[in-house]
Formats: sequence, C-alpha cells, structure tokens
Amino acid sequence: MRFAATDALDFRCVYTHYEPGELHTDGRRYLPTHWLLTAAVPTGAAAWTAPSYRLPVVDRHHRCGALAEDTVVRAQLVLLLSQFRLQIGPHKLGFEPVAGGIAGAPLVHGRVTQVAVWEVPETPLPYESLYCEYVIDVGVGTVGVRTHATAADLGQLLGTHQLAIGDWVTVRRPRIDVLGMSVFVD
Repeated sequence: MRFAATDALDFRCVYTHYEPGELHTDGRRYLPTHWLLTAAVPTGAAAWTAPSYRLPVVDRHHRCGALAEDTVVRAQLVLLLSQFRLQIGPHKLGFEPVAGGIAGAPLVHGRVTQVAVWEVPETPLPYESLYCEYVIDVGVGTVGVRTHATAADLGQLLGTHQLAIGDWVTVRRPRIDVLGMSVFVD
C-alpha cells in the first residue's frame, strides 16, 4: 500500500504482542496482527493524558515482524475504510472505545496536520466521489487517514468546508493497517 504522506506518520506506543494469523495457501501468514498500547511514552512532547487503549493493527502487507513485548515503538499507521466528521468542541485527542463495538474499531480523535490528497475524480459514475488522504495528531504521534466517499456524503459532514490543517476531526470505525514499525530510540 502507498500513502502520500508516509514520512509524516509517527505513532508512539508500547508493543504488547503478535498474533500470526492463519496460514495461507502461499505459505505466508494471512492478516497477522500486532497489538499496541497507547500510553505515556518518552516523546519529548506533551504528556499523554487519555486512558490507555489496546489497539490491534493489521500487517496486511507483511512489512513487520514480531517484536519483544513491552518494547516502545514508532509505528506508521493508516486508518482505512472509515468515516470522519469535524469535531464541534470540546476538542479531543486519542482513542475512544465504542460501546458494543469491535475492539479494533475505536473512535479516533485528532487534529489535522497535513492534507496530502484531496481529489474529486471525474468519473462516469452517476454521483461525484471524493478521495482524500490526510494526517492527524492523536496525542502520542500522528496517523494517516484514507477515505473514499461520495462528495455528497462528505458535503453533509463538512458543509462547504474543505478539510484544512488545524481542523479537529473524529474518525469512526477505521480498519487500521501498519505500513512500518521500528523500535523507538530517543
């Protein structure tokens, strides 16, 4: 997978464990999952004040191997297949479980730091569609967001406003993929 702003993705967390996934017919593990914990980690930034959240991320492209438990890592995460809306104060950063929802599909609150792609493609479809990729600060680093929706749907969410740096957003029900991960060195 490619993401236009991969270099801007820097999510700091604690690596807790690895689930290898089912063995695929090609001999590789199908959908291995890394479990991460949002927590206070040495970032040099403001202290993390939100509750810790156990976050399963899928290694769909087999880019990361298992690491030792309790290792502090920097992960490049992208929230996919999600919906988002502008926050109407008070503004929040971080992850919030959804009551009765899937553990790996939280609400993700953050502030836009970069809009990498904002396109209304010209297609032969009977409706306009919008494709966007952007980066948000979630309190312990930054994650990417990729969404594709009808322009009418996003028009209802944003009005006539195009997403901009500094906007506060909430991303709902994302699938979370990891593009890379490394041990954090301060």
